Formats: sequence, structure tokens, C-alpha cells
Amino acid sequence: MNPPPTTAADTADLLDEIEPLLTLDAEGFEAAVRGDLDRARQALADLKALPADASFETVLRAFDDLGLILERGAQMSHVFFQVHPDAAVRESAAALEQELSRFGTELSLDRGVYDRLAALDPADADGEVEARLLEHALRDYRRAGVDRDEATRQRIRALNEELVKVGQEFQTNIVKDVRSITIPEGAAGLDGLPDDFVASHPPAADGSVTITTDPTDVQPFMTYGTRREHRKALFHQYMNRAVPQNLAVLDRMLALRHELATRLGYPHWAAYATEDKMIKTAEAAGEFIERIIALADERLRREVDEVLAEVRSDFPHETEVRDHDRGHYIERLRRKRCAFDSRDARPYFPYDAVEQGVLDTAARVFGVTFERADVATWHADVRVFEVRRDGRRCARIFLDMHPRKDKYKHACMMDMARGLAGRRLAQGALVCNFPATDAAAGKPGLMEPEQVRTLFHEFGHLMHHVLACEQRWHAVAGIATEWDFVEVPSQLFEEWGRDHGVLSRFAKHHRTGEPIPAELVQRMNAAQDYGKGIATRVQMYYASVSLHFYDRDPAGLDTTRAMLDLRERQLPFPAEPDTAFQASFGHLHGYTALYYTYMWSLVLAKDCLRQFGSDIMDPAVGRRYRQQVLEPGGSRDAADLMQDFLGRAPSMQAFEEWLAR
Repeated sequence: MNPPPTTAADTADLLDEIEPLLTLDAEGFEAAVRGDLDRARQALADLKALPADASFETVLRAFDDLGLILERGAQMSHVFFQVHPDAAVRESAAALEQELSRFGTELSLDRGVYDRLAALDPADADGEVEARLLEHALRDYRRAGVDRDEATRQRIRALNEELVKVGQEFQTNIVKDVRSITIPEGAAGLDGLPDDFVASHPPAADGSVTITTDPTDVQPFMTYGTRREHRKALFHQYMNRAVPQNLAVLDRMLALRHELATRLGYPHWAAYATEDKMIKTAEAAGEFIERIIALADERLRREVDEVLAEVRSDFPHETEVRDHDRGHYIERLRRKRCAFDSRDARPYFPYDAVEQGVLDTAARVFGVTFERADVATWHADVRVFEVRRDGRRCARIFLDMHPRKDKYKHACMMDMARGLAGRRLAQGALVCNFPATDAAAGKPGLMEPEQVRTLFHEFGHLMHHVLACEQRWHAVAGIATEWDFVEVPSQLFEEWGRDHGVLSRFAKHHRTGEPIPAELVQRMNAAQDYGKGIATRVQMYYASVSLHFYDRDPAGLDTTRAMLDLRERQLPFPAEPDTAFQASFGHLHGYTALYYTYMWSLVLAKDCLRQFGSDIMDPAVGRRYRQQVLEPGGSRDAADLMQDFLGRAPSMQAFEEWLAR
């Protein structure tokens, strides 16, 4: 039976387990998380001690609460490992993440718990959600190997423990390997770069300027820098981050995952990883990749010919488009074909205004409000907001948005706590690396249009997480959908970052206050669309690498050779000699074989967009999308959520039309 609707009074005291951890030192954090582990061990013992005649609800609640107890330590260990400025806390978080993973593995292989759940009669479930939760719990136990013999279970335990360590090592090597190039001629070597970029890279005593492989340097430099030799040098350093150390780490990771999959009865890791996703099989993932490759082929070839012609205007004897040239010359073609220069849009996107604009847009679309909260966190840069829906506090979000030493280098949403109806506050963090506004120093923190789109993307993830907070069960709260659906809300929310009506509310020139002109947004969108044939094929190449590394026995696999072979078949751009991008391709750990999900989700997102018609701010459609897609969390299959929202089965038609347009 569902609990009665909560009131403002009820929700004022939603359990907040996260705030007590935010400012702890390494010793305090470790003590808190170990306390959670002790509670989980006791809860596990209590579950096993339940009488044989305990009700369906009692047993399922005791099992579900195990995840609730463990989540705080697991999620915050992951967050702190990626973002905490104190090395001691990061080290403690890494060790705790390993220990929590060991407990999770033990729980997933606990035959006593499995037998207790298997003894439940689904007919006794209170509803479809409870029956589905039981079905998935039993499925996940079998996928974990609970029904294997003891020797196999022991090896599975060891493999899972080692994979946590190897994954941490892989990510740490990427974060720590910040490389750079030195430009001896100083500012003269920054020709083409925006003024604020030049100002933020003052020359050293000898007159030289240093450019790093951090995203805030690489993206603008590769786009605007006119000095080809410097672009080439920086690109070479960027593509060799974590080389050679991660090449060996990757080999170990692939071998461990393959052994784990085969011991669980699967031919390879990709078969295991896709089984419980929307796509169901590795073969279907491969077919999807090939279909998108074919759809993009004509557009790709046309764009490559145009880019090569543009390169030849500077280098007449060039026969191929090189990676260090591609972004720069696509940008030049955008200027020519679309009369758009990204540098013209940047003055309208000072970071602080963009952040507020994204908050305001989400508030209107999803019917929520954001209120700044005075909460001490792990770093002074982090801003905290309470999220209220219908006047009730439902969530808290943390925005850690600017680069610093030893912090995660890209952009993502990190789950901190899943919300539960009337019980627990949903919490999540955005971790990004955007330029910061510093008015006192005269630094507006101007963002690239692509970075604005990225912020909308990540905020889409955040809203999915915090709005799926009214479930009764922890296992289906938050972003608990199939993994190849999780990018749909984020890819869809990017569309609000392309709409002039939305942008004009906050995108104002940092000097004049003039709203961004409609014709500039129109040209910007046309420019962003230019090159999407190339971009789509590059994404499918990454998806192919991801799948190929995991859909076979990796014994004897030379990842560099395999990567180059795939590239030769799928991309018309030669690989840069003596580079190995797979060493810094972090998704090979996180998404493993499933990088196809970005494009799979884009297909679904383009289909969803059609429901908004000509008014992307239509509150009725926004409310229906919130209620039918976001709020259910993982309580239903993603295909059913799509069916409800679309009124039909998903289609590729909208995507195909977008790609051809």
C-alpha cells in the first residue's frame, strides 16, 4: 500500500545523511563509512533471522533497506575520490570504495539471501513495482553468480575486488597526467585565441606561454589556434595522457572482465553487459552501430571533402584531414557557411549567468524552485541549492563546476543519495570544469557554446536523479533505469540550450547587457549542426572501440593495433603516429562495452523532442514528461516509459531527419 501524500511539514524533516560527511577529514570520513558498514552487516543478519512466515513486504523491505544503508558510503566515497582537495581524504575514499565493493560482492553472492528472496511468492506482492523489484533482484543475484559452486564464487569475489582497484588506477592515471606544451614565442603563438583566453595565460619570465591538456585549455586552443604546429604538439600530448601506464592497466581490466563474464557463463563481457539493457545483446549493439555508421556515411563524405578543401586553402598539398586540424577547420567552415564564429557567441555566455539561466530553465520546465543553501562542503567553490516541488523540499544539489588540481577532468553528474517518498532527501552533484567568473579580476568566465550545451546535458541527468524521488523502494528510486536509457533525459535537455527564447532570458553580453540576438542563435545552431556527419561517425568509432575491446577474448589483443584497424575501416582521418587515446578513454572503465548508449539515447531523445512541438517551454508537456519519464525512476522498463510519453513505440524517424537536415 502506498503511503499517504506528504505535506510541507512532513518533508521539512526528510532524512539528510549526506551533510554530516561533507566537511569531515579522512579519519572522520572513514569512521562514518565504517559505521554504515557495521549497520549493513547487522541489517543483513536481521534479514537472515526473519521468521519463515515473515510477509512478502517485510522480507522485501529488509532487503531493499540494505541498499539504502550502503548507498551513502558508496556514493560519497566515489564523489570524494574524484573531487576532494585533500589527498588523505581521496586515499581514504579509494580504500573505502574497495571495502564497500567487497561487501557488495559478498552480498550479491550470499546464497542465504537469494534463497530467502526466491522463496517469496510474487502473487503476494502489493503491486507491479514490488513484483518487478523481486524479479530484478533474483535476476541480478543469478547474474552475480550466486548459483555457481563455491570455488567459482570465491574467484568471482577476487575478480570484483581487483576490478575496483584497477578501475581506480585507470582513472587516477588519467587525472594526474596533466601534460603541457610550451610556446616560446608567447602571445604571438596564441594567434586566433579569444582575448580572455590570452589574458588568462600570461607569459612566464622568459616570455613563453604554457598550455595544458586540461579541457579548459584544449577545447579553445584546438578550435581557434591558428598555429598548426602548436595544435599538433598539444593534440599529441592530449592523446598520450596516461601512456604508457594505462596501456598495461587496460590490458588487465579487459582480462579481468572477460574472466568474470566467462565464469558467469557468458562468452565475453559485452554479452554480459548488454543482457539487462534495452538493447539486450552485444550483436544488437553491433548492428545498431553499423546502422548509424551507414546513415551518416553520405553526410560524412560530403563534410570531409569540404574540410579537406578548407585545409588545402592553407596547405595546398595536403591529402588528408588530420585530427589536429579537424576542429579548427570545421570552425572555419562554420564561419564561412553559417556566418558564425564561436568567438561572437562567447561574450553572451559568462559562467555565472549561464548557471543561473540553466537553473531558471529547469525550474520552469519541471515545475520546481531552487533556493541557495548555506551548507559547508568539500571546497569553497561548491554551491548548494535546495530543490522544492509544490512548495515541498524534495532534493538538494551541489554544483562543483570549475577546474582545480587533482579533480575529475571532465563533466558528469554524481549520485549522492536517492530520494524516497516521505523518508529521505535526494541529493546529487554536478562535477564540471568550466571557466569561472571573477568580476574583481576582470575575468568573465566566458563559455564556449559547446560548454553551454554540456551544462544543459549534465543538468538533465541531475533533474532525472532528483525528481525520481517519490518511490517507496530504494532499488527503483533515482536513475535506476536501464543503462542505455540514462542519457535520454540529458540529451533531450540539451535542446533547451539551443532555443533562442530560452537563451535570451540569460545569455546577455557581459559588457553591454544586450540579450543574445535571435539571428546569432540561429547561426549558432546551424553551425553546431555543421559537422554532425563527422561527429556522428567519430562517436560510432568510439562505440566500436568500446564494444570491440569487450566482445572477445582479450588474450593477445593489442589494443593499439585494434584501435587503429577500427579507425582505418570507419574513419577517413589518419591516426596520429605514436598516440594511444585508449589510455585516457575513461569510459572503457565506466561504460565498458556500452559507449553505444550515447547515440542510442540520442535517437530516443530526438523522438521525445517532437512531443514538445513548436513550444519547448510548454508547461503541460513538461509536466507530462516529468511525470511519465523522470519521476518513475526505475519502477518500470524504459520501453514502457517511452510508450507512455510518446503514445507509441519509439522510432528512428526523428533522428534520421535530424541527421539529414
